[in-house]
Amino acid sequence: MKQLFETIRAARWLEPTILIALVCILILIALGSGGGSTASDEEARMQRILSKIDGAGRVHVMIARDDGGECTGVVVVASGAEDVEVMLRLQRAVQALTDLELSQIEIVR
Repeated sequence: MKQLFETIRAARWLEPTILIALVCILILIALGSGGGSTASDEEARMQRILSKIDGAGRVHVMIARDDGGECTGVVVVASGAEDVEVMLRLQRAVQALTDLELSQIEIVR
């Protein structure tokens, strides 16, 4: 065992290689987890639909789910939501897409 340790120590290229491998693994883990910043397919589809509403502007969607995967609420951030008519159209569209109660849908600017 001691001889193996000495051989590893003598190989000067091995330490940088291991360090580079560890850094690559950490980067892959960080990219794989996504940090919670990627939208689900359903969120992305809803975002595309809502952004087509006249006056909505830039739209971001987050869907909240319970442990069973059931949709419990939706938050929509839209640059055009300061206009009450646009906000109501967004809210009704989300309700039609999700069958949620209006109290479970939040539209903000």
